[in-house]
Amino acid sequence: MRFGIHVPRKRNLTATAAYARDIGCRTIQIFSGNPIGWATGRLDPEDRDGFVAVIHAAGIEPVLVHAPYLVNLAGRDPGLRARSRRALIDAAVRAADLEAGPVVVHAGNHMGAGSATGIRRALGTLEHALKRAPRGSRIAVEGGAGKGTEIGTSFEELANLVEPFPSDRVGVVLDTAHLWALGHDLRQRAAVEAMLDAFDAAVGLDRLWGIHANDSLAELGSRRDRHALWSRGIMGMKTLRLLVRTERLRGSPVVFEVPGETADFDRRRLRRMRRLDWEARRCGEGR
Repeated sequence: MRFGIHVPRKRNLTATAAYARDIGCRTIQIFSGNPIGWATGRLDPEDRDGFVAVIHAAGIEPVLVHAPYLVNLAGRDPGLRARSRRALIDAAVRAADLEAGPVVVHAGNHMGAGSATGIRRALGTLEHALKRAPRGSRIAVEGGAGKGTEIGTSFEELANLVEPFPSDRVGVVLDTAHLWALGHDLRQRAAVEAMLDAFDAAVGLDRLWGIHANDSLAELGSRRDRHALWSRGIMGMKTLRLLVRTERLRGSPVVFEVPGETADFDRRRLRRMRRLDWEARRCGEGR
């Protein structure tokens, strides 16, 4: 398995990549621009080249590029959907410039129009963005925690969002805190296997392009999205060890979205994860 973190922005992109390399990331996630704004910002060519050089030399892949939180693929307001399309295209352009991808985007909210209408709108937004994004761009829809009017919370809804597109263009990212909020008790091996069976039947494991590894401060099945460090959440390290030992997740990039307090914390966290992965492979666990 390839482990990494959502890297906090440093002085520039080259410094961000160097930080990821120095703490031992094998995959990372970054924002395409301002996470709570619409602007991607200007990309300095020298900084771009520095980022790509560091990432390639360190063997860090994939580089997930998270679109702004403001993007709503399924929104009712035409103006908001237009801005969302533009932001998604801009994120795809940024990913292409950085030789990165896929672009990760939340499925969105139907805002009272109903899930079917929300999914229809989201499909239109995705189709529009893919047609105008750089050739070969990939988009990964992130499943939600089920709060409010979110779409893409069930595996069936995620399947409806991705199936109309080629399997190499649109995939899925699963968040462990979101799965927990939806009632999947990831502390139990049987529940993890049942969850993967259901995902494979509905979506297909070939469309699983990454895992956001977050513990949760919310109760199981609460439909509340409250990320936490694994050492401080309800699921706990036992769950993380179980996920590492699950054979069907072996090839997935795993990104910790909650940053550690220090670089040394993240360095030790990633070293521990590589050790767990090595032990699982050595012992043949999860086979």
